[in-house]
Amino acid sequence: MDKRLFLIFLPLIIFSCSENVKKKNFDSFLNEPCMIVNYEGDNTIEGEYITTKEIRSSDSAIKIDFPANFYLNNSNCKNWIIGWGTNKPLYDAGVENIRAIINIDTQNKTIYLGKLFRGNGFPNKNQRIVFWNTKPSEFNNITNKPIIDPSIWPQFSGKSISLGAIEYDSLQSKWIMIINECDTNKIQIYAATSDNLIDWKAANNGDPILRAADFKKCIWAKDKTGNEIQTPFVTDIIRHNNKWYLFMDGYSSDKKRNIGVAISDSTLLGPFKINKNPVLSVGESGSWNDDAVFYGKVKKSKNEFILFYDGRNSDGAERIGMAKSKDLINWVNSNNNPVIDQHTGWRSAINCSEPNLIEIHNDSIFLMISGVKKFKMGAWHHYITKRMYLDKSGNVNDTQSGFYLSTDGGESFSAHKNNPIFTNNYSNKYENEHMGGNLKLIKTDTADYLFYQTKSSYEGSKYNIMLRVKEKQN
Repeated sequence: MDKRLFLIFLPLIIFSCSENVKKKNFDSFLNEPCMIVNYEGDNTIEGEYITTKEIRSSDSAIKIDFPANFYLNNSNCKNWIIGWGTNKPLYDAGVENIRAIINIDTQNKTIYLGKLFRGNGFPNKNQRIVFWNTKPSEFNNITNKPIIDPSIWPQFSGKSISLGAIEYDSLQSKWIMIINECDTNKIQIYAATSDNLIDWKAANNGDPILRAADFKKCIWAKDKTGNEIQTPFVTDIIRHNNKWYLFMDGYSSDKKRNIGVAISDSTLLGPFKINKNPVLSVGESGSWNDDAVFYGKVKKSKNEFILFYDGRNSDGAERIGMAKSKDLINWVNSNNNPVIDQHTGWRSAINCSEPNLIEIHNDSIFLMISGVKKFKMGAWHHYITKRMYLDKSGNVNDTQSGFYLSTDGGESFSAHKNNPIFTNNYSNKYENEHMGGNLKLIKTDTADYLFYQTKSSYEGSKYNIMLRVKEKQN
């Protein structure tokens, strides 16, 4: 190999070797595959794509060469949809056209297609196809519409809503949902209440529970310019010693993103005492998190608290960090940070690593994080390939979530073999773009409720809060 070419590829070789994460088949509340892209059925690698061999528009059927141990069959296929791209630059992710699956004849290698949810017609012969699970692990949308309409708050700005957290407030005897405005210059924090997790009403007479003016003494609650005071984004809530702790992130005057906290010793609706200083700040210049620490998710673990967060460096690379605390105010970073440093396959883009959800069972920590597959673009790629097609089906530039397991206190993690394990439903117009960064799992005696944030192209691009429910057997 030419020495100059070796020097060019050396960083890529080192980078990929440092990001190997073991895959395991561990048990979690989400276990099913949610996306089948290639013959291997393994979305952490790019393998041989599944392509159409014959198209029969007369009976809405396509024929493919079924891979060995193909996950879909006639008993489970109705929970899945099939997608394909347009064979045009930037529009070839396998979500641009979506159809239902009626049944599968594995013996004759035939898939019979149903309703067209999105796009046009049928895939072409020899075109790549992608399979998407709309009801992973039996979590089903009880309504196709967003679970909450932001118009219930008269002062709400814009249409996009950001999910903060949901907790049961015993003093209110209600479930409380905390949300932010987003995709707008005006950002305030609102609350909604519910008795059943399905029907939500505006709390606090429809007024914000926290406004930008409440943070005027804060050094970590400014907008991205570092100039204007702005309400930070709520990412998690935890109760300790009869107090509510709201974890949020905002910007300081130097445009760095930090994590702060507001505390209420009354109800989850406040009043709040806001810490002037952040509880977790960016690292030193040149470190893995020198530009931002954000999207903190908190959980009690034995006699301490554990915080996972997204750390970003000045080059835009995001990784997962961990910190621990005894009092939720003073945090100590792990010496092993970043604890997840993987950007391959479905997480090949470096600009997404948001923690979504934490579950702790005995000595095991289950962590969900976001990821996207990067575009194959740029001058170097164009020069080599002589084209600018994405060349990758699946979640190209669309956020999905995967599960990771740690059995050593969060110092190291193994990826679930089926990652990504939760994705939005592209057949639903209210969530047909990508997922947001936050999820909330609530387990009751009768059902498990999974709240999540998605983006829709319907009526303009906006974020919605959706709900899937898994009914429990009697």
